[in-house]
Amino acid sequence: MYFDPREDARPEPLSHNPFNALVAPRPIAWVTSIDSESRINLAPFSFYNAISSDPPYVMFALGPKDKAGTPKDTLANVRQVPEFVISVASWELRKAVNQTSKAYSADINEFERAGLTQVASQQVKPPRVGEAKAALECRVSQIIELPGKSDSRNRHMVIGEVVGIFIDDEVIENGMVVAGRLHQLSRLGYFEYDQVEDTFTMPRPEG
Repeated sequence: MYFDPREDARPEPLSHNPFNALVAPRPIAWVTSIDSESRINLAPFSFYNAISSDPPYVMFALGPKDKAGTPKDTLANVRQVPEFVISVASWELRKAVNQTSKAYSADINEFERAGLTQVASQQVKPPRVGEAKAALECRVSQIIELPGKSDSRNRHMVIGEVVGIFIDDEVIENGMVVAGRLHQLSRLGYFEYDQVEDTFTMPRPEG
């Protein structure tokens, strides 16, 4: 089949939008942010990736909180305090990751609701998840608006420079991070997820 998603995102025989299932797996940005009143927010976003390694930059994207176009707390926070932390979402923490996806009010601390530990960052104000095996401390570089079908449905892409990296010693071997020890979660389509278990090595061709 072939279709134009701008006209219809799920034409027959599709019952759900297939886009997320086709662009997968996607890592999960488990983002901690803080507002000008020092209220902390923790939320996962599956539109996330690295966009540069030297210097290191990452991006994550998010939609509005509701049909009225209210900004999600994370977007509101990084506009007020342009810093955030991305903790690695792992298989062991999957239930906590899912719990923090709930749309709580801004005065609710998701760390407390999910039974997680706040650990102070070295260079930014938002804390990292103490149970996570790795985390990236970031400062906002740009916030880019991605126009939607209507102004109320606009998305935003947040680009951040990584200014600090935490890695649990237990996931390092022979000078490298062992992917199988991180057990990173990834988002597929719909409500499907996966975890990194098996890997293979494939050197680039010579010449």
